[in-house]
Amino acid sequence: MNFVSKELLKKQNIIKGFFDYREYAVNEEQFQIYSYFESSFLDLYGDYADLFNIKNCCFYIKDDPRCNAFAIKEEGYNIIGITNGYAINISKMMDKKHFESIVLAGINDDKLLKEAYIDLHHDKEFDFSKFFIDCSIKFTFNHEFQHIMQYNSSKFGKNNFHFQENYKKCDFDIQRHVREFDADRMGSFELLKYVFRVHANLKVKSDAKLKCLLYIGCSSMIITNYLFYLEVINQSETPLAVRKKEFYTKKYSHPHQLVRCINIMEYYFDNITNDLSRLKITPQELLNNTFKVAKLYFDSLLPGHDNISALFSDLNKHIDTINEYNGELYDLAIQDKAIRNLLLSRNIQFDDIHSVNGTNLNK
Repeated sequence: MNFVSKELLKKQNIIKGFFDYREYAVNEEQFQIYSYFESSFLDLYGDYADLFNIKNCCFYIKDDPRCNAFAIKEEGYNIIGITNGYAINISKMMDKKHFESIVLAGINDDKLLKEAYIDLHHDKEFDFSKFFIDCSIKFTFNHEFQHIMQYNSSKFGKNNFHFQENYKKCDFDIQRHVREFDADRMGSFELLKYVFRVHANLKVKSDAKLKCLLYIGCSSMIITNYLFYLEVINQSETPLAVRKKEFYTKKYSHPHQLVRCINIMEYYFDNITNDLSRLKITPQELLNNTFKVAKLYFDSLLPGHDNISALFSDLNKHIDTINEYNGELYDLAIQDKAIRNLLLSRNIQFDDIHSVNGTNLNK
């Protein structure tokens, strides 16, 4: 895969605010973080662009301290980028110290699941913190890559587009929400495939270990969304101040984080059911184990706050509205010829009418 030169696009004023960490006075730790995130995104973009025959590609890091990622199609170029704030803030939020107790996620479960968490904890070739960061990278990349695929579909033609991961208080556009809904589902689907590959590469494999990885992978998506929902992702000073976003449906550039969490989990479960049916994971098991991992993480990040109980309370309060709105977005997505064709091109099956899995948030 030959990427388009960032310098060329910079001269043409197509990319703005280019952050070349090699030219900045960054410390060694920051240099390693930027290098890891850059190489991870470049490797993914190269592989997926070749697979789907996407040309004129470019990846770059933008100079912006806020955590964000974006996809741009401009003048025929397909650009994916992250901010330097994304690399630094995700690394900070996913610090090893916040995952020291993740091994306890299986403490009240059956013996096999409990032992699987312990085995992963003692596996010198597996690191919970790195796995969370890699899951975040995989989900974020595939979300943005799906926007690139959307841009290159016949519906959008040769127009210029710019989607960013952070929501903006802009005029509401239902089609924009539909595209974000679709991109979240594809990010969830590709993350599931990544989790399966990680398990396949373990020296000692078991269905119990695969379940652990599936729960952790799902929790990584929920945790990332919740960090934005609590508006702590961009805070640099401790203690972190929690400021929850007001719930909404048909407003702004992106669906609300609670809407996105349910959409992501529902599609993640659908694909586990389709592709890993032997595990016999129920919706309730996925929910309970995902939030068990998330609780251990947030108890470390935000001590003194019962964040997961608060999240369950918020979800319970809005769940009917969330399910109704996700159903509307689903129906609009599969009616959209471009999105429908993208699903068919990947051999992804879908129902022509949306259905909601019965998950009890009170258990």
